[in-house]
Amino acid sequence: AEWAPSNFDRRQQFSGRLYFELPWGPNRRWLKDDGLAAGLFGEWSAQFNLTLQSGTPLTARVLGAANDLLRGVNGSLRANYTGGPIQLTDPTVDEFFNVTAFSIPPPGEFGDSSRNAIVGPGARQLNGLFQRDVRLQGNRALTLQVNALNLLNTVQWAAIDTNINSPTFAQVLSARPMRTITVTARLRF
Repeated sequence: AEWAPSNFDRRQQFSGRLYFELPWGPNRRWLKDDGLAAGLFGEWSAQFNLTLQSGTPLTARVLGAANDLLRGVNGSLRANYTGGPIQLTDPTVDEFFNVTAFSIPPPGEFGDSSRNAIVGPGARQLNGLFQRDVRLQGNRALTLQVNALNLLNTVQWAAIDTNINSPTFAQVLSARPMRTITVTARLRF
């Protein structure tokens, strides 16, 4: 009855990193002279991190069931599985998985759906870091950084309601943070 994917099971995950120096500034292809444009745009480097991953599994549960409350627990009763497909080909915020695939078990009975039968939302995120060292007099230097998390500002669904007797059953309840950009300047001396 407990044969199912683990809570941390993630079927696919891809991570990649790309680092390159932009072609502007001294000893580079363009803006080789010491002009204003070379001073502003020269010697920058860029780094991109891409993560693509499938979601972790979820379990359809019944909260507040009399069976659970009599045993002194809550949320351990599973829903019944009706036999229909669970995953949707085009999930939405209002229906992430097929709600008709589950039903509330009759009073006094345990649900028959398996543990972790629902595949949760995956993630697609691109982060970017732009950095430049500006040499000052002596051994001093100024490091400038622009760090962007979720650079493409894609919506990342986070929490899905798996409580079958909830009015928001199968709906997306929250999202991961949207794009954030941090600008940092660090003086080394």
